[in-house]
Amino acid sequence: MQLPVIAGNSRKALWVAVTFSLILLLFRCARTGSWQYAFLLWNLFLAWVPYYITWMMQRLHSGKWPLAVWAPVFGLWLLYLPNAPYIITDLYHLPEGGAPRWFDLILILSFAWNGLLLGFISIKQMQAMFLQRFPRWPVQLFILPVMLLCGWGVYIGRYLRWNSWDLVVQPVPLLRETGAMVLHPLEYSHVWGFTVCMGLFMHILYHLKFAAQK
Repeated sequence: MQLPVIAGNSRKALWVAVTFSLILLLFRCARTGSWQYAFLLWNLFLAWVPYYITWMMQRLHSGKWPLAVWAPVFGLWLLYLPNAPYIITDLYHLPEGGAPRWFDLILILSFAWNGLLLGFISIKQMQAMFLQRFPRWPVQLFILPVMLLCGWGVYIGRYLRWNSWDLVVQPVPLLRETGAMVLHPLEYSHVWGFTVCMGLFMHILYHLKFAAQK
């Protein structure tokens, strides 16, 4: 199976989109004298991490790696993947003001779209590498669980304020809090409501994006 790579035109379009977001942010900072939305830069950087992981896996021919090496890298990718769609929830900051609301709306949406795009490309690449290693695995049993885990990760990051690296830095309290959600799902119905809605929303957008390319 030939692994997918980003075509030249798609790569250029991605850089154009990122550049547009950066210009909007710099313009806002210059006009308001405030770095109020500078956190978007960090969130976009985190959205690049899963894309960079799959890009490196392709370049280093991960299909030839032993499972003992491949599996932890896959786990690391899955851990950082929710950072890509997380930027959507930065729309919560919209009422903060400082600039026209329409401008801030376009600013945050542009960053959110870039985050989603990076995440979707990374998922597409990992999907191909996963099915190359496990060819009998049904594709939908890869995509849907990944999207649902992303939705859960976004909730954990936005509402519980945990970061991806906290699994290493503070594993016990993180696992205690997330484990309670799994062991007592009825007590955390709001968590799973968000997870399912966010996961299905991403699932639909993902298929719409790649269906449009066929």
